[in-house]
Amino acid sequence: MKNIFYSIIACLALAMAVSCTDDNNGIDQPIVIDLDQMPIDFAPVDLDGEWTKLTGSVSSDVDLAKVSFVAVSGDKEEAFQEVSSFDGGSRSYDFEVEVPWTVDVSFVKVIAENTTGDVVEISRKVLIKGGPVIDIEATEFVIDLSVSAKDTIQGTIKSESGLSEVLITVTKKGEESTYKKINPSGADANELNLFEIITFDLDHEAFNILATDAKGNTASHDITVSVVESPVYTMFAYSDIELHGTDKRKTGVDIGVSLSDGKSHAYDPIIADANGLDIDFMISSADSGSPQVRYFSPATEYGDKFKLGTEGNADIVLNDTQFSKLDRGDAAFFAAATAESIQAMSLTDEGADATDILKDINHDDNGVDIINGKVVYFETAWGAQCLVMITETIDNNGNRKGDSYMLDFKVVYQTN
Repeated sequence: MKNIFYSIIACLALAMAVSCTDDNNGIDQPIVIDLDQMPIDFAPVDLDGEWTKLTGSVSSDVDLAKVSFVAVSGDKEEAFQEVSSFDGGSRSYDFEVEVPWTVDVSFVKVIAENTTGDVVEISRKVLIKGGPVIDIEATEFVIDLSVSAKDTIQGTIKSESGLSEVLITVTKKGEESTYKKINPSGADANELNLFEIITFDLDHEAFNILATDAKGNTASHDITVSVVESPVYTMFAYSDIELHGTDKRKTGVDIGVSLSDGKSHAYDPIIADANGLDIDFMISSADSGSPQVRYFSPATEYGDKFKLGTEGNADIVLNDTQFSKLDRGDAAFFAAATAESIQAMSLTDEGADATDILKDINHDDNGVDIINGKVVYFETAWGAQCLVMITETIDNNGNRKGDSYMLDFKVVYQTN
């Protein structure tokens, strides 16, 4: 008996709840809206079955001005049908409307307004099931092009009614365009396995996957994209580069080297180019009793020992290079140097001075013993970090100013 009693009470409570949703239909209301559907008719709406229509009537004490039918999805309300002319008298209106059901619809509303400005609305909560189901784990791609420019959109899209289309769109620089359109057939129409390898660039911002089934139901999945490109530094080793001193500058031998590619160049091609073929490094020696070798920047005044500007091309623009006045070590140090260890160096390590002319210790007490193969660190104006070491001196019949030198370089710079 107690269970029966509680069941009766529960039924009465449900009846009162239903009447509360329609409390605008009281006898003193200027507008009365009657919906044929009870709340249970919308719990759930099966998108893969027969769609529930919204039917009922509206009556008013005075003429109706407008009746609107609204679908609520999240915080967005959209009127999918509006009526402002009424056949057979404008104080009553019977309706039967198709609701554009989607997986996001949570309420449907009927809003009626009469000519005196009275407005009444009635709503029904909706539970939706069915429609395409997108199962893609990725919601964001964070891509570093320096590591890998590729990633994959993968997952499944299922539909009881059968998929008619899967549209993948991409957004670049704020502009959306079609990336790929798929029209599944056969077994794929009920379960599509998606596997798209994407090659990203810096313009990528987002992807959207929109699935549509045979009944027109849709489901959508968004993926945001953040693309960066970390700098990549690469070390290049240039060995056995032979450079000559001042006395042979106009005899067709190489006097300067460009460290972007390790190519050495002679006087005439250098002065024929507005930028001096981008040479970064030169070497010379004074004709004296002891070796007086100097490394120098092509842009320094000392560079004109080779008469590049005064006798060659007065408008030539030469690169500026700075050397560290610090003995870095010997051949073993040079051999062990890596891109990372070179990047950690600076011109002023251990309090060293920077200079555009680095003289041998025989020529300057504060110099470096470069003639005997001590390693020197230097930097180019365009950002390369470099080590240089003399590996051999080729004598010019006792004329040190005409000697040539075999040099090895290790050069680190950004390559992306």
